[in-house]
Amino acid sequence: MAEASNTTVTLQVHRFTPRPERAERARGGSPFAKKSSPFGGGSDSAARRRPRGKQWVQEYTIPARPSDTVLDCLLTIKRTVDPTLAFRYSCGHGMCGSDAVAINGTPTLLCTATIRDWAKQPGTMPEVDDEGFRHTGTESEESDDSAENVANAAADQDSAANSSLGVIELASLPGFPPQRDLIADIDPMLNQIRKLTPYLRADGVLATTAEGKVDVFEYLQNPEQLAKYELLSNCIACGVCEGACPVYAGGDAFIGPAALIWASRFVNDSRDTKAMERMDAIDTADGVAACQSVRACSRHCPRGIDVGEEMWQIVAKVRER
Repeated sequence: MAEASNTTVTLQVHRFTPRPERAERARGGSPFAKKSSPFGGGSDSAARRRPRGKQWVQEYTIPARPSDTVLDCLLTIKRTVDPTLAFRYSCGHGMCGSDAVAINGTPTLLCTATIRDWAKQPGTMPEVDDEGFRHTGTESEESDDSAENVANAAADQDSAANSSLGVIELASLPGFPPQRDLIADIDPMLNQIRKLTPYLRADGVLATTAEGKVDVFEYLQNPEQLAKYELLSNCIACGVCEGACPVYAGGDAFIGPAALIWASRFVNDSRDTKAMERMDAIDTADGVAACQSVRACSRHCPRGIDVGEEMWQIVAKVRER
């Protein structure tokens, strides 16, 4: 059945325009200044987490189909409505991880989020009274016209649903400073991953055969060895797990689940010879010790990694050394 073409969706975009940077005067360092975390970026990192500029919410109502993705809608807005709207994307198929944002408060990828799954009707939100409390139950006594009011509200909602697919709220990825509109600065996460040497570190000795040729069979793995890290190698460093983590906030207090996933990927690789060094690097106050096992990082990984379980596994390995 063909989908209706006269339906619309409303995007509520939390926009941000940074204030122009001003040249700062050189200041002398204080001998009493608190030392920064080895996983943080010092004062520069702290300054980037507190960007200053203009913030506002802007609504866009555009034609859309339930099967359209949120990225499709943003591209339509960018091309036909507002060319100043800023967001990041690349492959558009959930493989690059560059378009991670918060949709209705949940970190996820723009290109895999469909209107059907994320649009909400305004009437579905709990009502708030004058004192700020949300009504979650039903009253014991109802007025005489309550049934009529409910019927009228349902009719109005059905009428609106015929033309509007609902409302979607968009914001930049939590846990990272916004650069502009929906673009977050994920450099802190990438720097943490780099500091944990995210590449294979073998012993440097090249195995050879009796004839002096490279012995490729020395580097083969059996299925059991491959299974230990294969899923972890699917991490695309999108930042969704870190955006969902209530402990992570840019790297000064916790290096974050993404960096630990990359460390675990090579700790579990039988060809890597630096497993002990890798575990030493994350056995710090802002490493595995800072993980609170909330497991919010597992809920929305676009690559299907049970991040919370992997965090528990790497913490157990570090403590069992």
